[in-house]
Amino acid sequence: KLAKGNHVLWKAQVLAVVKGARLEGYLMGAAKTPPSTIQEKQAEKVVEVPNPEFANWVATDQQVLGYLLSSMTRDVLSQVAACKTAAETWGIIEAMFSSITKARSINTRIALATTNKGNLSIAEYVNKMRAQGDEMANSGKPIDNDKLVSYILTGLENEYNPTVTALMARADSVSVGE
Repeated sequence: KLAKGNHVLWKAQVLAVVKGARLEGYLMGAAKTPPSTIQEKQAEKVVEVPNPEFANWVATDQQVLGYLLSSMTRDVLSQVAACKTAAETWGIIEAMFSSITKARSINTRIALATTNKGNLSIAEYVNKMRAQGDEMANSGKPIDNDKLVSYILTGLENEYNPTVTALMARADSVSVGE
């Protein structure tokens, strides 16, 4: 369920289901609301009658909206409960979480750049850095493995300099030899 810290993962799941059902137009607003009535010729005059396409559109939109609402925590749901359409709900959710996601990405990048091994074992340190790399991916801003390795090597103390130098030399010789 959508909560404060999992927007990117939630969005990936929701989009997979909605796109799989070919209903993404209802989220993005591309599936425009048809008129509620149409003109129809009856006998010798033209009258307004309910538009069956409107009823179908409302039914499908409400199914998508219901799916979205059922996939949210109570805290998030309270922010969008008054929305009438799936597109309106989606727009508010995207606006709510875009600044949170950007801030999370910036904070995680700062953490990657400033984390040092310190008292951690190598395994603990590498796992911590990998977790921060995963956090970047979850915020929608994945970093490549080379960049993550650079962050990891930067956070090592001076005693690891010979190892870092050897790794860098090996990486350079591998890329030159290719």
